[in-house]
Amino acid sequence: MSSIEITVIDREGVKTPGVEWEDGESLMECLVRNSFPILAICGGNASCSTCHSFLDEVSFETAGEIDEDEADVLDSLTESEREPTSRLTCQIPWDMDLEGAVVRIGPF
Repeated sequence: MSSIEITVIDREGVKTPGVEWEDGESLMECLVRNSFPILAICGGNASCSTCHSFLDEVSFETAGEIDEDEADVLDSLTESEREPTSRLTCQIPWDMDLEGAVVRIGPF
């Protein structure tokens, strides 16, 4: 099975490089498997914002388009919670091109 490495920054600003993201996982599944504080209440169905995180700009562009369901959930966040590179990690599938991505976990 293939994997790539990403860097994750938690809510306290602690940076963890070298987090392995395995082929076949969503980014949310990777974060949960590695014990990061992602609640994933809806189970990856883009119907809550408990996996909301921020990507670095290059990875945001690489991760693909935001579909209507994800856009609706992101639109429900307040201005202080959302940033230009906000994504629901459940909607980001593994992609070799995301090697080296920096993911900062969003607020609760």
